[in-house]
Amino acid sequence: MKPNYERPMIQKLNTGLPNKFGSRTEQRAVKQIEGVAVSDLMEQYGSPLFVISEKKIRQTYRRALKAFTMRYPKVQFAWSYKTNYLDAVCNVFHQEGSWAEVVSGFEYQKALRNGVPGNLII
Repeated sequence: MKPNYERPMIQKLNTGLPNKFGSRTEQRAVKQIEGVAVSDLMEQYGSPLFVISEKKIRQTYRRALKAFTMRYPKVQFAWSYKTNYLDAVCNVFHQEGSWAEVVSGFEYQKALRNGVPGNLII
């Protein structure tokens, strides 16, 4: 027998109140990024402002690599250029040992210009 259709329900997310699993959904405003006041960054560069932390990228990459290596010793990460193709971001990943993962001629050329050898581009 076919199950009865249940109409989807849309519920407002109440920040700070527990969800159905008992977890709190709390959002706090970021006031500093690596010791620099967000207000100072906005004053200097304007808003909206997209801030990327090289330190955080490296920490997260190393933590992920360590976790995967424990289970898969021969694991190889590849940075997806479509995710963020800013040279500075791509180069941080390459310095950490990541290959380049590209899907277009533009991304392939960009990886080559960033010094990634062809055999490390997938």
